[in-house]
Amino acid sequence: MTYSYDMFGGRRSHAGQSGGVVVSPAELQKMQQIVQELGARLDQEVTQNQDLQAALERQAKDLHHKTQELEIKDEALRKQSEHQKELEAELVFVRAALAEAQEKLATVAQEATWQERFLRQQAEMDNLRKRWEQRAQAETAENRRRILADMLPLADHLDLALQHQPQIDDVQVRNFIGNIEATRRAFLETLRRYGVERIDPVNEPFDPTRHEAIGHTPSAETPVDHVATVVQAGYVEGDRVLRPARVLVSSGPAA
Repeated sequence: MTYSYDMFGGRRSHAGQSGGVVVSPAELQKMQQIVQELGARLDQEVTQNQDLQAALERQAKDLHHKTQELEIKDEALRKQSEHQKELEAELVFVRAALAEAQEKLATVAQEATWQERFLRQQAEMDNLRKRWEQRAQAETAENRRRILADMLPLADHLDLALQHQPQIDDVQVRNFIGNIEATRRAFLETLRRYGVERIDPVNEPFDPTRHEAIGHTPSAETPVDHVATVVQAGYVEGDRVLRPARVLVSSGPAA
């Protein structure tokens, strides 16, 4: 009987070409071991292929993202380039407008120089006019006060006339005294219309800014350092004293 060996190392019988394959247990175990090794290697290659495919997919996604980023950057650069061209065109117009404005500014500066000189001259004239007006007002006010002060002795004469009127029951004398009183009232009313008020500070505290003390006198009715007697009335114009009242100051009751 003749035998042949297959690829797995088994023997085949060639007796009449009709016999079955005879495999020994050792050969069968070896065949199973080879099959297991081939299966493990296949599984390993499948796993490697899956990992490789996953890596390729990740790289494809990254490439897609990079491509999108590049497209966005290209679009931004294109817009930036267009905007830069617009800015350059605007810059040309701005430079031209600036040159024209500088020329106009130089012309206006020359005109402004003459205008400033005119305004300066006008301001000086206004200041001079104001100074003259202030001086004229001050002189007018001073002359007015002098005139009013010169009129005050008339009131003093009328006061003295009434203080020393004779005690006579005569109709003509009474009429004369009545005329003096009427004249005095009219004169004081005229002074009030011009803002002049009479100072008659009897029994008031002595005020050196409004009163002029010419002496002291004992008085039981008037407190100490108060005006006991008005020798000559004073007059004020607003807050300014035209003439202080001449007074006697009380020194208290006589000892």
